[in-house]
Amino acid sequence: MKIMIKSILLFLVIGMLITSCKFDNYDAPSVTLKGALLYNNVDTVYVQQSSNNNIDEAAVYLNLFEPGTGYSKWKSSPIRIVVGSDGTFSSVLFADTYKLVVPAGNGPYMASTDTTIVQLSGNQTLNIPVTPYYLVRNFTPTLSVSDSIVTASFKIDKIITDANAKTIGSVILYINRTIIVDGGNNLSNASIDGGAIADLNTMVLNAKLPNLAKIGGIGIPTNQKQFFVRIGVRINGSSEIFSPVKTVTLP
Repeated sequence: MKIMIKSILLFLVIGMLITSCKFDNYDAPSVTLKGALLYNNVDTVYVQQSSNNNIDEAAVYLNLFEPGTGYSKWKSSPIRIVVGSDGTFSSVLFADTYKLVVPAGNGPYMASTDTTIVQLSGNQTLNIPVTPYYLVRNFTPTLSVSDSIVTASFKIDKIITDANAKTIGSVILYINRTIIVDGGNNLSNASIDGGAIADLNTMVLNAKLPNLAKIGGIGIPTNQKQFFVRIGVRINGSSEIFSPVKTVTLP
């Protein structure tokens, strides 16, 4: 009897080792799905930077559903793909067929379609067509060296004008010492309330470059010459949309 029990235990251990080896020998995901949020297949839609590339209340993301098992065609828990501040996304996946869903109300835009079937057999670029509520155009920052004032000229296009249109809460010029520059990542800013805007076609905002010597802190070089600037449009009832990041440089 003892011999039989030992034999059964040995058999179970061997089975577990074999199963473990099978799991360990699975290939890692190696296929890349990447793309961008585009309006009219031309204009990139720039969005809020997520904290440490994690899903948070400010993040813009896409949901990717994997094939399910049994009676379920798709798994209930999605893979969330965070969209970067430059409007692009990228994820490494297994070769398979997926369902990509654009969550309603997640970004400063309306999606052309909420669901796309993605047949992923190799690296693929898939741009997502969206219609933003607004777009920042002709953003040009200039620097007055004498007083370290950044003057930003730009225009704002109201893209959605029907019953789905939304109003502007405020427009902000952000300045930071890194390329990540937005409401939570800036050392200087200037803003105007939406109700105080006279003409969306001739927008101008001014903000002073930060004095890095006064700010101090670990990793802040007081002799930095290049600064990163960006316009953000806060939309009532939606998330913030941005201009591309540009730079100004002290001599």
